[in-house]
Amino acid sequence: MAAQLTEYKNLLLVLAPHSRVGAPICAAITDGRLSGLVNLRQVCTMSGLSQSNSAEVEAFLISAQRLGLVERTSGLTWSLNAPKQLSELAPMLFAIQVYRSEVHTANDKVDVVLTKPSGSSQVAHALDSTLRGDWGLINTRDLLPIMAEQANQRFAIMTPFVDDTGADIIASLFANTRPGVRRELIIRSGPDGGLPVGLARVSEQLNSLGVRCYNFRLDRTDTAGYETFHAKVVLVDAKAAYVGSANMNKWSFEYSLELGLRVTGKAGGRIAEIIDAIIHVSTPVSLECTHP
Repeated sequence: MAAQLTEYKNLLLVLAPHSRVGAPICAAITDGRLSGLVNLRQVCTMSGLSQSNSAEVEAFLISAQRLGLVERTSGLTWSLNAPKQLSELAPMLFAIQVYRSEVHTANDKVDVVLTKPSGSSQVAHALDSTLRGDWGLINTRDLLPIMAEQANQRFAIMTPFVDDTGADIIASLFANTRPGVRRELIIRSGPDGGLPVGLARVSEQLNSLGVRCYNFRLDRTDTAGYETFHAKVVLVDAKAAYVGSANMNKWSFEYSLELGLRVTGKAGGRIAEIIDAIIHVSTPVSLECTHP
């Protein structure tokens, strides 16, 4: 019995993220509405799902294939190799979906955000070979413009390093925000007091967008050195934030593996409070002064 429960647990850890479509698909297999070779359209139709769910249905089938339950035989055709196991999973996936949609409440939602190294990446290949692969991971460059568009009151970027590529990304993100949104950029000057490389080139555009810029590099009076930051944050209102390793530079967006989290909920509000405290002690920067 213990071995069987462990087997079900391993299956559900992979399939549970797709319970919304997985439950009706497995129920259709139980009822005999789905069997043998099927295509995505048939899976949706016979499971009572709209064709608009085809991407999520395919994600479920890909996960099931990693478990040996189904097999892709062509671009859109799948073979249901283990109908008995899939039938047994139907009530379990249904229970998971009921709990998710009607019982469980979470104060915070967390998504994992990843930038894979460009080209042929060994770590990307290693990740793809796991059961889950990169399912559910969000690409950093895809996420940030979406966050900019979602801002209603405030959009803030906090980055210690900026080059020409990063400056273009920053300008594009602020340009993606709605009219009336408060736009804030927190940077840090170099040891010589100079601003990040690349910022001068887009200063005119940032000025036209009404971006407020702050320098968080403070001289210390109690000890040697200075107070500054290494955190990378993108904030949407007081409800959501990206916190991760990605700098606003070419290296982070095109070459390095960068990892972070998007948090939504109370944690986003807490991060907004931290950003407020940083702005309070930072020095306002006139971007006009950086334009050559």
